[in-house]
Amino acid sequence: MIEYLKYIFLSIIQGLTEWLPISSSGQTMIFAINVFGIPPEQAFSLAIWLHLGTTLAVLLKFRNDYFKIIRSLIPLISEPEEIDIKKRNWVVLATIGTAITALPLYFLIKDYFIALTGDIITLIVSIFLIITGIVLLRLGRNFGKNSLTDVDENGVIKTGFIAGLIQGTSILPGISRSGVTVSTILLEDYNQDSALKLSFLMSVPVALASIAVDVVFGEGSVFGTLDPLVIVLTTVISFIVGYLTIEILLKIAQKIQFGYFCIVYGAIAIAIITPMIIISSI
Repeated sequence: MIEYLKYIFLSIIQGLTEWLPISSSGQTMIFAINVFGIPPEQAFSLAIWLHLGTTLAVLLKFRNDYFKIIRSLIPLISEPEEIDIKKRNWVVLATIGTAITALPLYFLIKDYFIALTGDIITLIVSIFLIITGIVLLRLGRNFGKNSLTDVDENGVIKTGFIAGLIQGTSILPGISRSGVTVSTILLEDYNQDSALKLSFLMSVPVALASIAVDVVFGEGSVFGTLDPLVIVLTTVISFIVGYLTIEILLKIAQKIQFGYFCIVYGAIAIAIITPMIIISSI
């Protein structure tokens, strides 16, 4: 039972932190390694897998948008509206951009990062959290005025692709996907509501692809090491918690400056873990 409880706790952490710009994968890895003693390679895989539940929550939340995007791929059914074509092109270009940066980083992490000790990994994740905090403080409040309806097709292609390239860096635990993508979109003069919605629309295909890549290439993939019941349980819990909290936490994320949280949290973690690394190396 205790074995199940730790995965339930990590699922709740994922369901809550996915909507806040504080890196849900960074939070789950820190807890998994330092609190529950889960090996780094499994903790990294688990951080990827837990996104399935929250991704399903995003699909349900924005189901009408995804339905129209899918329908726009089959124009014989009906003539797609311009806004749906723009959303489709945004998601496609963002996915391509993400693959360009995320795939090399994934294999870099798989080959080198997870071979490090848990303390070193925690230190690196904490540094990435501080970087996320700096990005949020410097760029996350530059609200524009545009939505997709105000931008031409070239603008959609350009910003979608750039946002995708930036999104790919969030495979690094500690880099907040929503934080860096929303900041990037805001820099292109989009308003906050549009930036948030586009950020989550572009997250779904990438999250599903990340899980598929981890299942195929991840030696420590939870898909092959955990009890199937645990996998189902974590997916269901992260979905339920994520769907029930998405509205309120997104509103909180728009009002509170989480950049300070990331910096302070990362700094405290570094202050705690650094002496432990020094002592263990003596």
